[in-house]
Amino acid sequence: LAVTGSPAENYGFPRSSRLIKSADFGVILRTRNAQSFRVHSAYFTAGCLENSELCRVRVGITVGKRNAPLSVDRAIVKRALREAARLRLPELREILASRNCGLDISLRLKTELSSLGASSRSSLKEKLHADAAVLLETVVRRADQRRKAQPAKEGKNEFPEAADDRTHSTLP
Repeated sequence: LAVTGSPAENYGFPRSSRLIKSADFGVILRTRNAQSFRVHSAYFTAGCLENSELCRVRVGITVGKRNAPLSVDRAIVKRALREAARLRLPELREILASRNCGLDISLRLKTELSSLGASSRSSLKEKLHADAAVLLETVVRRADQRRKAQPAKEGKNEFPEAADDRTHSTLP
C-alpha cells in the first residue's frame, strides 16, 4: 500500500488502467487506421489505438506459451511490462490530455525467451526490463509526435477532388 502523499501514489496501476476483456485486445490487433499505430522493440510489440475517453490510458499484456513455455517466465515478462507501463502512464496521460483523447495499448512478447541467450533468470529480467523501457519510451514518443502533427492536419484536405472521387462509384 502506498503512503498518502507519497510519489508512489501517482504511479499506481488500477484496474481502470488495464485492458481486461479479450474483445478489447482483438479490436486493437485488428484495427489498422489513422487512430492506430504499432511500435516494435527487440522483444516486444505494442499495438496502440486511440479511444474517445479523455486522458484514459488502458494497458493490456499478453504473453503466449509459445514464446514463454514456463509460467514462471510468463510472470516475469508480465511484471517487466507492467512496471514499464506503470511508470509511463502519467506521461502518456499528460500528452493525451492535449489531444483530447485516450489510448489503449496492447503489449505482447514477440520473441521466444530461449532465443534471448539469458544465462540466468536475473539476466533475463534485466534484458526484459531494459527492452520494455525502450518500448514504452517509443510509445510515448510516437504519441507525442502524433499530438504535434494533429493540429497541422485538421481542416486541411490537400486533394479535395480525390476525396470526392473516392466517395462516388465509378461503375456504369
